[in-house]
Amino acid sequence: MSTNLGPNLPEALVALFSGDQLDQKIGTACVMVTQGADGFPHPCMVTPGELVASGPQQLRVALYQESTATRNLRAGSPATICLADGGAAYYIKATSEVTTVEAEPLKGLAVFTLTPKHVLKDGEEGAEVTSGFRFRDLRGDKAVLDQWVPIVDALKDSFGK
Repeated sequence: MSTNLGPNLPEALVALFSGDQLDQKIGTACVMVTQGADGFPHPCMVTPGELVASGPQQLRVALYQESTATRNLRAGSPATICLADGGAAYYIKATSEVTTVEAEPLKGLAVFTLTPKHVLKDGEEGAEVTSGFRFRDLRGDKAVLDQWVPIVDALKDSFGK
């Protein structure tokens, strides 16, 4: 059964999306769901290399400029981020706003500010969520970090503006 934790991310999720210790987060992925023009939910995968929290009340996500998720968010769709962490499932229901960030690592990407409205924690006593979505990049961990670090640094820097 889900418990509504309110509009703030718990500390564990702020840490997960902090942009720190990215080498320990390689392979971690979340599903972000937006609503398409056809009314159907549209899922996409996002990683800690594309999603950064400035604290419990705000996240920034960088998506491919021409993706369906980008099109949906630009059209005003809310977003729900689904993930597993610490033995539970979490669903972050958020509003989105296009955010202009002029940074070279973000060229070709669309940046959105996500403001959580409801953070749900889902779990059952005596049961543990053992895994969420995972990925393996066949280019290797160094290639993942080479891609993630500039994006995450630019997203982190954007909160200071």
